[in-house]
Amino acid sequence: MSDILCPDQLDSNSLYVLSPLPPAKTYFAPAGRDTDAELRRKVAVIERLPLLKNALDAMPNMVMILNGNRQIVAANRKLLNILGASVGQLVEKRPGEAINCIQARKGPDGCGTSTHCATCGAVNAVMDSMKNNAEAVRECRILAQTPSEVVPLDLRVTATPFEVENEAFILVAIEDISNEKRVAVLQRTFFHDVLNTAGCILGYADYLASDSSPDPQVCERLSSLSRQLIEEIQSQRDLLHAESGELKPKHVPLKAGQVLDELRNQYLNHPVAANRSISIGQTWDGAVITDKQILQRVLGNMLKNALEATSPGGTVTLSCIDNGETATFTVNNTEVMPKEVQLQVFQRSFSTKGEPGRGIGTYSMKMLGERYLKGRVDFVSRTSVGTTFRLALLKKPLLV
Repeated sequence: MSDILCPDQLDSNSLYVLSPLPPAKTYFAPAGRDTDAELRRKVAVIERLPLLKNALDAMPNMVMILNGNRQIVAANRKLLNILGASVGQLVEKRPGEAINCIQARKGPDGCGTSTHCATCGAVNAVMDSMKNNAEAVRECRILAQTPSEVVPLDLRVTATPFEVENEAFILVAIEDISNEKRVAVLQRTFFHDVLNTAGCILGYADYLASDSSPDPQVCERLSSLSRQLIEEIQSQRDLLHAESGELKPKHVPLKAGQVLDELRNQYLNHPVAANRSISIGQTWDGAVITDKQILQRVLGNMLKNALEATSPGGTVTLSCIDNGETATFTVNNTEVMPKEVQLQVFQRSFSTKGEPGRGIGTYSMKMLGERYLKGRVDFVSRTSVGTTFRLALLKKPLLV
């Protein structure tokens, strides 16, 4: 069995200087490699399975097959094309050596054996898979040396064990998520910076609106637009967080009547409510325990959709109905949706307006209302009642 050592011993004379690493076969993953004969035999085992090779080549991600010592014995066409290599050039190498990870050269036995490898998602996925005899998925960040520069890579690695002719192998699928990670960082930065800017605009606009301004209508309009900007940014941020699973509901008791009053007041001066009325109908005199911000987002999308569909002079009605075990929030307008719209209304990016980027509102109300509020979102649309979007939530006793 290989020696696995912990190198993080501090020099006795300084808290900031690491002592020289003692000689070792490995500082993390087991060392040792197959002999040439063993390697050729295992390569031959895989080559006797042409259907497996065809299946690997059909996969959209980079795929390699490793032996028990984490050495490559097969690779699919996608990986070979990206690396500009042949199978023969990769056989016997470990994954980090194949993609020129700069840490692979620092280990006493190559990839997996340096001190840095302890934090590598790729080698950890392979080791977890071998240890538990089950699929393991990890993300990893790698610095890969190219002829001209060192390139940072963000990868998602899936390692799956399998056995052929009594030989154990690991199938490793590699997905490049570098762009996904970059977009996530840009999104976080965008929302932070733009929300700060919009907040400043709103602050100045409110100040001007409260002062004896020569044109209070302009200032009020500025305040309204600033609030709208912040609302739209927050809506997109919440949707992205919800889709990625990062949205964390915070449950609090909410009186149904108060929820409807706040929703109505929020949209009375919204541009989409111009020349339209918002009324409050039947209201259950009780409370639900749910996330206030997500509930406002769902009902707000319902209300905006209803106002957009309502003809000038029309009315949208907000209600909350006691249905025994559930409380159902409803948003009604008198228009009827065409049948083809009804069939697609909750699909992502579908829009009755035919404009790019529209259609997120109905999709998000369904996803947020059901995945995060654990409710049921649906609608009815017919001539006798118009169109009513509904959010049914399980009732909870009011916590005092």
